[in-house]
Amino acid sequence: MENPGARKKPKTFYFIALFVIVVAGSYGLVYGVRNWTAQEQAKKLPNPVPATTDNVSAGKTIYENHCVQCHGTNGDGKGQKADQLSVEPGNFTEAGKMEGLTDGQLYWQITKGRNPMPSFEEKLQPNERWQAVDYIRTFAAAPWHQMPPNSADPKQR
Repeated sequence: MENPGARKKPKTFYFIALFVIVVAGSYGLVYGVRNWTAQEQAKKLPNPVPATTDNVSAGKTIYENHCVQCHGTNGDGKGQKADQLSVEPGNFTEAGKMEGLTDGQLYWQITKGRNPMPSFEEKLQPNERWQAVDYIRTFAAAPWHQMPPNSADPKQR
C-alpha cells in the first residue's frame, strides 16, 4: 500500500540525471580520443633544440628545479617525493623504454603532464621543455666511446 504522503519523483528528474551522465561520458570519450591523437602527432615532432653542451646544461638546471623531487637525481624515478605519489615516476635510466620514446613524446609529456605530474606548458617556455628532453636523454644514453661508428645520435630521435 502506498503512503499517500509520499511524493513520486517526477520523470524530468530521471531525464536530467540521464542527460548529465550521457554528456559527461561523451566528454570523456571525446577528450580521450583527442588526447590519443595529440600523443600520436607528438611522436613525429622533431626536436628543434640540438643536444649541445649548453642546451644539455640548461636542461639539467630545469630538471633540477622542476623534476628531481620525483624523478630523482639519477633519473631513476626515486626522488624524495616518489613514495608519496599515487603513480610511480618515470625511470629515465631504462634504455629500452627510453629508446621506444621519441623526443616529441617526451616533450608532449612534459608539456601536458599526467596526474600526479603537473603540466609545464605554462611554467616553461617551449625551448626549455626541449632542453629538459635533451638532458633526460643523458640518463639512458650509451657512452659515446662505446657507440659503434656511424650510429645515430640517440638524442636526435
